[in-house]
Amino acid sequence: MSALVEPGPDAEQLDVLLRAATTVPDHGTLRPWRFVVISGDERDRFGAALASVALEHQADLPFAAVEKMRSKAFVAPTLVVIVASPVQGNKVPLWEQEASAACTGFALALAAHALGLGAMWKSAPFRTGGDLSELLELTDEEQILGWVNVGTAAPVVNERAAEIRAARGDVAPADVASRLTDHGLEPVNPADA
Repeated sequence: MSALVEPGPDAEQLDVLLRAATTVPDHGTLRPWRFVVISGDERDRFGAALASVALEHQADLPFAAVEKMRSKAFVAPTLVVIVASPVQGNKVPLWEQEASAACTGFALALAAHALGLGAMWKSAPFRTGGDLSELLELTDEEQILGWVNVGTAAPVVNERAAEIRAARGDVAPADVASRLTDHGLEPVNPADA
């Protein structure tokens, strides 16, 4: 998939996506995350905030780089921003709460694909600051982890995307997973399951 175009998810599909996102592991049932759905003309405001924050963090950023940041808001009809919103004063460590929040983006993307939509996780190097924090009403404890672009997949011949897919290749379980045995760690062999 190289591009996401209209239509984005309808109201019923968006409801399914957001419900799916909330099914992630959540130690203590803290719900240490929240979502901001951005679509239509509101993408202008998100793009402007991304550009503003980029300049806030790096004032000498070239115009082309600022515009690239702004354009991130327009690569799909709908963006679902994943905000890590940790709950203070409990036994669940911060890293675990942030991991739970990150899982929501993955669950949302999986649900989008299951509905026949296209979805891609995106982020920016600058995730908090001035206009962006104000626009998304971020508290001091919150941060954007990224956002999931959602729309209709439009296959486009893209040489770079094809190169990336080819470089990744198929991942065999034995290449990335091992099984703990009486003899230590051994490669996972699906035939042994």
